[in-house]
Amino acid sequence: MEKNFKINLEGTTLTVNLGLELSKINAPALMQLLSTYRGQDIQKIVFDATDLVFISSAGIRCIIYARQDLGHKPEIVFLNCAGEIHEVFQITGLFRFITFVEDENQKERADDKLQQKLNCIRQKELDHFAANNDVVCYQMKLGEEE
Repeated sequence: MEKNFKINLEGTTLTVNLGLELSKINAPALMQLLSTYRGQDIQKIVFDATDLVFISSAGIRCIIYARQDLGHKPEIVFLNCAGEIHEVFQITGLFRFITFVEDENQKERADDKLQQKLNCIRQKELDHFAANNDVVCYQMKLGEEE
């Protein structure tokens, strides 16, 4: 799973580009990266969730950590948050301190990129199936000749 997050500090705004998933696999790495910004005057944290499709309780802890331990309760913004992720924040009650923003141009590019990834995965699966199917057919032909 992707553990490399893109973090950029510009003035008092910290921008964090999230990948496809924020879970127990990569959340500790993000918390460690965020801790390096402790003590700086961070007023706003923007989580770019354009590619984010899954968040676990460990990911939610990262968001809470960012709000409580970076700056003086900075504004938390989620950019291009999927409906399912937004719903998680509503269920947990965390939506009260999160601002949700949509950037349609960026979301369309992310949708295209995600579609390309899905197409690549499908093609790999088809190639794998075709390779295995060829082997089975070849073995059947060998069995017939014997």
